[in-house]
Amino acid sequence: MPLLVSLQLALYVLLWALASAALKDERRAILQWMGYALASAGSVALLGWRPDGPIWLTHTGSSAASLLSLMLASRGVLLFLGLRPNDRLSIALAGAAAMGLGWVGPSDTASRLAVAGFFNIVVIVGGFVQSRPAFMREFGLRLAVAATLPSLILIGMNGYFLILGLLGRAPVISAQKGELPMAIWVVTLVSAAAFNYLFLFLVGFRMQQSLQRQATHDVLTGLPNRRAMAQRLQLEWDRSQRYGKPFVVISADVDHFKSINDRYGHALGDQALIAVARALRASARDSDHVSRVGGEEFLILMPEAQMASEGLPKAERLRAAIARLELMAPSGEKIALHASFGVSGWLASDQDREQVLRRADRALYEAKHKGRDRVVLQPD
Repeated sequence: MPLLVSLQLALYVLLWALASAALKDERRAILQWMGYALASAGSVALLGWRPDGPIWLTHTGSSAASLLSLMLASRGVLLFLGLRPNDRLSIALAGAAAMGLGWVGPSDTASRLAVAGFFNIVVIVGGFVQSRPAFMREFGLRLAVAATLPSLILIGMNGYFLILGLLGRAPVISAQKGELPMAIWVVTLVSAAAFNYLFLFLVGFRMQQSLQRQATHDVLTGLPNRRAMAQRLQLEWDRSQRYGKPFVVISADVDHFKSINDRYGHALGDQALIAVARALRASARDSDHVSRVGGEEFLILMPEAQMASEGLPKAERLRAAIARLELMAPSGEKIALHASFGVSGWLASDQDREQVLRRADRALYEAKHKGRDRVVLQPD
């Protein structure tokens, strides 16, 4: 049985090796998980080498490899979530475990299992506590609960070893084959499978989310792009048609942006777009949708808003927020930013959402024609 379990765990090493070659963005975490699978397989292989192998290697070495596997798994989870592992604490914990295992020796099976079980629980619980908030933020409650299951299984198994060790007892181990009760092998395989497949799924899930975000968000400013805004605008249009709820569209364009690019370079032009995007997002309502729909063009969608009483004052506040922005050129020259705005909104007589957008564009054109850095309500 130890040989079969060790081979099964070794397959996860191959799994993570292939994932490391294909998924470079997650390689730091994946390498830790590959080490976890390798250490787990080694721990079981050493257990199966009893009684022929050296006693320190097959007993103490097996327990040490098991602890190492859990430390690598926990470290991989922290790296995966963008957290910084506390390597000093890990080294101190490994040192304490080494002294504890050395003190009880390889022959005192009950005491050794108690020490190993205690340190295993400390590693599992510590990793869980550190990673849980970040895990919840990124993946939500359901996946967080699913990720908890492998930890609970391992805590239960190691708690079982700890209690037996403290009671001076240990699972019956065959002197000839190093065999443990079948239930322990099942728990080992189930927890390993749950951990490896869960985090392989999460790596793929994060990749899918990243691709979806790239398809719907502007890389430079992080705002939704034209495609995402079109989808959002269609939802508002449908709701207006169904319930008669008005909405406002504000079209914005950075004034003299081409001259900034031509005179100071595209790097400063990019800084200008990022600054404008931040100002628009900071000045908008939480329910508003701000997007970059082209070069220096932005679109703000205000659900359930009236043009004159809400849309026009909001556009004025957005214009003022941009007018307060200043960039510093490499030469030390200060560059003021300004933008023109066109305000439009849903009318019951509209045939489609494009009519709303066209009125906002005409209003924006009029603002440009009248001298820029101003807000114009839709033409009659």
